[in-house]
Amino acid sequence: MTMTGVHDPYLVSLSIVIAIIGSFTALSLASRIRRSSGRSRAAWLAAAAAALGGGIWSMHFVAMLAFSMPGMLMRYELAPTLLSLCLAIGFTGAGLAIVDWQRASVSRMLAAGLLIGTGVASMHYLGMAAMRMPATLRYDARWVAVSVAIAIVAATLAVWLAGRDQRSGGRAGASVVMGFAIAGMHYVGMYAATFTRSRGVGEANGLASLGQAYLATAIGLVTLFVLLLGLAAVWVEHLLRTSAEREERLHFFSELNDRLLRSSDAWHAMSAASELLGRKLSASRCAYADVDRDGDRFWIRSDYTAPGQESSVGAYSLDLFGPRASQNLRAGEAVVLRDIARELEPGGGREMFQGISIDAIICCPLIGGDGRLSAIMAVHQDHARDWTANEILLVKEVVERCWAHVGRIGAEARLRESEERLRLAVDNAEIGFWDLDVVNDALVWPARTKAMFGISPDVPVTLTDFYEGLHPEDREPTAVAFTAAIDPGQRALYDVEYRTVGKEDGIVRWIAAKGRGVFDETGRCLRVAGTVVEITGRKRAEEALRELNATLEARIATALKDREEVQEALRQSQKMESMGQLTGGVAHDFNNLLTPIIGSLDLLQRKGVGGEREQRLIAGAMQSAERAKILVQRLLAFARRQPLQPVAVDIGKLVSGMGELISSTTGPQVHVVIDAGADLPCARADHNQLEMAILNLSVNARDAMPDGGTLRLSASTAAIGQGHRSGLDPDRYLCIAISDTGSGMDEATLARATEPFFSTKGVGKGTGLGLSMVHGLASQLGGALTLHSQTGVGTTVELWLPVSAGETPVEMAFEKIVSHVATGTALVVDDEDLVRMTTADMLIDLGYQVIEASSGEGAMRLIGAGVRFDVLVTDHLMPGMTGTDLAYAVRDLSPERPVLIVSGYAETAGIDATLPRLTKPFRRDDLAAALSQLRS
Repeated sequence: MTMTGVHDPYLVSLSIVIAIIGSFTALSLASRIRRSSGRSRAAWLAAAAAALGGGIWSMHFVAMLAFSMPGMLMRYELAPTLLSLCLAIGFTGAGLAIVDWQRASVSRMLAAGLLIGTGVASMHYLGMAAMRMPATLRYDARWVAVSVAIAIVAATLAVWLAGRDQRSGGRAGASVVMGFAIAGMHYVGMYAATFTRSRGVGEANGLASLGQAYLATAIGLVTLFVLLLGLAAVWVEHLLRTSAEREERLHFFSELNDRLLRSSDAWHAMSAASELLGRKLSASRCAYADVDRDGDRFWIRSDYTAPGQESSVGAYSLDLFGPRASQNLRAGEAVVLRDIARELEPGGGREMFQGISIDAIICCPLIGGDGRLSAIMAVHQDHARDWTANEILLVKEVVERCWAHVGRIGAEARLRESEERLRLAVDNAEIGFWDLDVVNDALVWPARTKAMFGISPDVPVTLTDFYEGLHPEDREPTAVAFTAAIDPGQRALYDVEYRTVGKEDGIVRWIAAKGRGVFDETGRCLRVAGTVVEITGRKRAEEALRELNATLEARIATALKDREEVQEALRQSQKMESMGQLTGGVAHDFNNLLTPIIGSLDLLQRKGVGGEREQRLIAGAMQSAERAKILVQRLLAFARRQPLQPVAVDIGKLVSGMGELISSTTGPQVHVVIDAGADLPCARADHNQLEMAILNLSVNARDAMPDGGTLRLSASTAAIGQGHRSGLDPDRYLCIAISDTGSGMDEATLARATEPFFSTKGVGKGTGLGLSMVHGLASQLGGALTLHSQTGVGTTVELWLPVSAGETPVEMAFEKIVSHVATGTALVVDDEDLVRMTTADMLIDLGYQVIEASSGEGAMRLIGAGVRFDVLVTDHLMPGMTGTDLAYAVRDLSPERPVLIVSGYAETAGIDATLPRLTKPFRRDDLAAALSQLRS
C-alpha cells in the first residue's frame, strides 16, 4: 500500500531560510578567496566549502525532519547521516578548489559545478538512505534526474556567482535564488520518492512528532549560528582588509604626490606615476603617451615594465587598436578589457594588442581644453585579467591626479614664462613696480624699486620708508597725489615725479611714479599698485637744456671769439709756414752765395795772397762770411730745413758734459745746476745741433738774469698722453729743461717768443732767431718746444725729443785735419757756376784733377762718353736729375765708387740716409775731411 507523507510548514520554511543564509555565507566567504593567496586562500576556501556544503546538508536534514508519514515512526542512522554531511562538504570543497579565481575559465567553472552538484545529489540520496521506517522506498528515475540536474545547475550558479565581485545587495539576491534552487532540488528529490507500507501501523495525525520539530529547530539554530560566525569572520576580515587597503591606498597616493611634486616637468611626472601604478597593480607594463593633433598618432614616451617584459616605447596609430578603443578614448571614456582574445573580434584591434603582448588593459584618456584627445595612460597585462572595480577606480584616480598635476605643471611653466617675460621687459625697460596692501598696510618692493630709494635688496620696507625716503620738498605733493588715488570719490591716477634721498647711500634720484587704486564693491580701497622709473638722467638733461637756453647768447659770443682766435692762430700758422718757406728758400740761396765766398776767402788765406793789409781785409771778410753762415743756419733751423744727421744721442752724458761749457759761457754771477740721471735712454737727434740749441738757450737764460741767478739744466723721461701741452702724440719722450730765475715774460711776449726776428734784447743785441731755431730743430726731430714763464719769477724752456728705439749711442769724434794730399780725378756737378768753380778750385788745391758738369744729365753724358773719375762730388737740388738720382745711377754702374752729396738744406725725403753729405757753405778743410772719411 502506497503511503503519502506530509511536511511540516514550519520546518520547510526553516530549511529554505537555512539554504538562503548558507548560500549568502558561502558567497561572502568565496569573495575572500579571490582576494587571498597561500594559506589564507586555503582557509577561506575551506570555510566557503563548509558553509555551502554544511548549509545544504543542514537544509536537507531539517527538510527530512519536516517530512512525516501518518502512523509511521521514522528514524535516521547516524553513520550514513554523518557520511552525507562529509560528502556535501568534501565535494563542495573539491569543486571550489578547481576553480581559477584569477581568470574566468568556463571549463573549470562547469567542472566545479558538476562536481559540487553531484556531491549535493549524493548527499541527498545518502541521507534518504539513512531513513529507517516500516516501508519500502522507491524513486521515480525522471524526477531523480530532474533533482540531480537542479543540483548541478544550482552548484554551477553558485560557483559562477562566487567568482564574481558582487556587492552585498547583489549577493543577497543571488543567495535567495540559490537557496530556493537548493531547496527545490531537495523537494524534487523527495517528490521522486514513493513509500509502500510493509506491515500494519497505527493511526497518526500525519504531522511530525514534537521531538522531530525540536530536533530540526536545534539543528537549524546551530547551523545558523555557525553560518553567522562565518559571516562575522567575513565582516571582520572585510573591516581589517578595508582598513589595510585604505592605509595602503593613502600611502600609495602619498608617495605618488611626493613623486609628482618632485617632478620638474610632465615627462618625469608621468614616468614616476607609471612606475608606481605598475608596481602597485603587479602589471606587466604601465605606459604614458602623447597624442598628435590628428587624434590618431600617439607616442609612448616612457613606460614601466615588469621583469622579463619588453618596453612598448614607440609611435602607434590609435585606429589600429580597433573601433572600440579609439572611439571610447576620443569620447573621453576609459577602455577596460579583461580578456582581449575573447572580447575583441579578429580585425577589431585584437592583433595590434596581442602584437605588443597585451591581453588585458585599462586605458584612460586626457581630453584637452579644446575637446581633443591629448594624452593616454594605460595599464597592460600579458594575460587575461579580471580587473576589479577597485583596481579600475585606482587607475582612474591616479590618471586624474596625473592629468591635474600635468596641467598644474603646464600652468606653472606658463606662469613662470609669463613672469620671466615680464621681468625681462621690466629689467630691460629699467622699470620697477610697487604694490601697497592698504588693508594690511603691507608694501611690496622688488630689488629695482628698493635701489631707487638707496635700499639693499634684502632689507624689508614699509610705507614709512617710502615717505622718509622722499626729498623734503616733494613729500607734500606726493602725499596729496596718493590721497587722491585712494579716495573712493576721486579714484585719480597716481602720476607724480619726486626726488628720493638714498637711505643707505644718500644719493638724490629723480623718480616718475604711476599707479591706480583697486576698490571693492563698497568703495573701500584695497590696494594700490603701479610702476616707478628713474628719470635722473632726463632731469639732468632738462636742467642742462634750461641752462643752455639761459646762456645761449653768452656761449655764442664765446664760440665766435674762440672761432676768431682759431682763425687768428690759423692765419699765424699760415704766416709762419709761409715765412718758413720763404726763409728756407732765401737761406738756401745764401748758402749757394756763401759757398764760393767762404771757399775763395779760405783759399786766399791759405795761399797768403797780398800783403798784411790785404790779409787783414781777407780775414775781416771771412769773419763776416762766418757770421752770415751762422745766421743762415739759424734761418734754416727756423724753417726746419737745416741739414741734420740724427743718431742715437746719450742725453744724460751730453747734458752732464755741457756743465763746464755753460758755466764758462754764463759767467760767475750765474749759478749753474745740472740735473741728469745716469740711466736715461738715448734720444734720436743731431748731436752738434742739439749742443748748439742747449748752448743758445743757456745764453738766453743768462741774458734774462743781468744781476745773476740760477740756471738749471735738467733731463728726464716722461710718458705723455692725449691733450699734453706739447701737442705730441702719446708716447715716451725725453725732456731737456732749461730754467732761469730771471725777469720772465708776460703773456704777450710769451705768445711771440718763437717768432723769427722777434727779440726783447734791443737793437744790435740779438737776431731774434734763437728760440725759433730751437723750435724748428725740435719739430724737425719729431719733438716739440714748450715755454713756461712768469714775470718776476723766471722762464722754463722744455725741449721734448723722441726716445731712440734701442740704438747704440754714437760717440762724436773730432779729428783735426793737418793736411790732405790726394791724387785722382774728381767729377764735380753743380748747377751754380760760382759754387762749382770754387769747389773745383778746392779739389785742385787738394791734389785732384777736376772734371766739371753743370747738371746731372751732363754728368751722365760724360760718363757715357767714357770719362773716368775716382770720386763724385755733386749738388743735391738741381734742375732735372737731382744729385741723389745721379748718385744712384753712378752706384749702379760702379758700386764701389765714392759719392759725396753737397746740400744747402735738408731734403731728407729725397736723400738716401746711406749717402755721405757735406753741408753748404764749407771750407777747404771741411771738404778735405769729408773726402778723407769717404775714401777711407
